[in-house]
Amino acid sequence: MTEIHETVPLIPSLRRVADHLVRNASNADIAAAEGLSASTVHAYLKDIRQHLGVPPRASRAVMVHALLGRGEATAPDPGRSAPALTTDEKLLLRAIATKSRRADIALAARIAPADLPTKTEALLSTAGATDTVHLIGLGHAWSLLAPQGESQLQSTSASSTRPARRNAPPAQPTDRTLATPHHG
Repeated sequence: MTEIHETVPLIPSLRRVADHLVRNASNADIAAAEGLSASTVHAYLKDIRQHLGVPPRASRAVMVHALLGRGEATAPDPGRSAPALTTDEKLLLRAIATKSRRADIALAARIAPADLPTKTEALLSTAGATDTVHLIGLGHAWSLLAPQGESQLQSTSASSTRPARRNAPPAQPTDRTLATPHHG
């Protein structure tokens, strides 16, 4: 899980890049909007990761969750109310927000890795999100993802009677993504 470090707020230049990131801008879009080189944007994203305490290879969705959870950026206005998500969809939303690797997301969401793309696409469709970064922004805007340190998805933790890892096969050491140690 992403651990959030208590540090000083982002400096203004990093905050501007973070605001673009939360709004799902590509590195090229950020560079153009801020008048920066591609290498400077890359360096700023690295600095933001370090500032947040997220792993170097953390997904943009994980970075956006950390930024929004710490109050380093503001979630975009979704323009609509939150859809009624199932407990399983909320679990997948939380997994996408906190995990970067597909195998870790599937495990945290208690779904088979082979089902992850289909389940993710269904969640994106239900939420009206274009991709996982947009989904995380919407999740925060709708208060479906609590700030870091607070209880996440209380309805999920309250319903611990469902079977663990339903439909998920046991981890196989032959799957490189499961055998490779990684924290994310």
